[in-house]
Amino acid sequence: MALVVKIRLDISAGYPEKEIVIKANKKDAEVDEIVNTLQNIASKFNQLTGFIGETAYSLELKDILFFETNDRNVYAHTIDNAFLIHYRLYELEENLPDNFLRVSKSSILNVDEILSLTSSVTGNLIHFKNTYKTLYVSRRFLKNLKNKLNRKRV
Repeated sequence: MALVVKIRLDISAGYPEKEIVIKANKKDAEVDEIVNTLQNIASKFNQLTGFIGETAYSLELKDILFFETNDRNVYAHTIDNAFLIHYRLYELEENLPDNFLRVSKSSILNVDEILSLTSSVTGNLIHFKNTYKTLYVSRRFLKNLKNKLNRKRV
């Protein structure tokens, strides 16, 4: 028997966070499967482990400005530090939430932490909130970034 589910999406700027509500006439195996799947998705990449030397740190995604490769290693940059993480960029790109976007061959940024995007002859430069850190955006990825920023403003 196929699973029959009615899905309704309600978007409002007044909602403080995303919430999923499941309405069913009884709790059964199908409901359990839906809940388990959603919990797996929600917990997939809420936190990462980052390293500075031999010390491991628990990093929340909201605190990460961007991910960047350097010498075959991937680093998660926060306002104050850069942490070595044990993922490849393509793994992050597949598993990070929608507010993270690939902006060059070697970097993925957190769109929520952008202060400004400056275009010039030398390139497109991202400035982040509350830090001196900046990041270049490849021309190849610029259109996607601008579209995402425009959708975010609406």
